[in-house]
Amino acid sequence: MATVTWTTRAKEMRKKLYVDGVRDFGPLTAKKTYLKTETIADDLAKWPTSGHPEQLLLGESPLYRARPINDRFRIIYWYDEENDIVSIEDIWDTKRSPENLTRRIKA
Repeated sequence: MATVTWTTRAKEMRKKLYVDGVRDFGPLTAKKTYLKTETIADDLAKWPTSGHPEQLLLGESPLYRARPINDRFRIIYWYDEENDIVSIEDIWDTKRSPENLTRRIKA
């Protein structure tokens, strides 16, 4: 089973997703979304290549993959097969400009 790590940016986005969710949709919906991120992280530990290659980051190294949280957000991660580590890099709001994702990941 792979080790799953969250970057600081991904942790901050997960917290922001929860806080904004409480404000916009209520605590129950926010909690369900937060728990969904945990479920995805658990799944990635078992099946690290289960996400599809992120189209906006094709050609970047390493190969970034994505798993949807809901219609609007997705987890962006990459898998270090040699060390068996999944690195969750970001939680991406798909309503943002696509160029911002590339810029955020390269930063």
